Amino acid sequence: MAYKSINHAEHNKSVCDHLIENTEFHDWVITTAFYAAIHFLRHYLFPLEEGGKTFNTFDDYCGSNKIYRNKHSQMRKLVEEHAHHTIASTYNQMLDICWSARYSQYKFSAEIAGLARRRLNHIENNCK
Repeated sequence: MAYKSINHAEHNKSVCDHLIENTEFHDWVITTAFYAAIHFLRHYLFPLEEGGKTFNTFDDYCGSNKIYRNKHSQMRKLVEEHAHHTIASTYNQMLDICWSARYSQYKFSAEIAGLARRRLNHIENNCK
């Protein structure tokens, strides 16, 4: 199942690259960069061994632990616990700006969109 995460990551990264080159919708550049990062991290973190159990995917982990809500909070926790601190810091920055782009502010500069893309590069390079 981990291959699906890497394929999904590559797909979202391609969408992000297309948007950054062809549109002024910087909020969607930020959003697609973040979702690409999530899938690179899922590929990196799973399979995950925790509490004597092996979880093959994030969905397996959530289902087994009865996590049906707040999956973003759970992902943040897993990244902070199991990834290098620079990856966790970058991920948290991406989560925060994506949250703003999706729910409170949609107008962002090309510079902020470019920063989101560079943060994606950092996560991708450290997760492969």
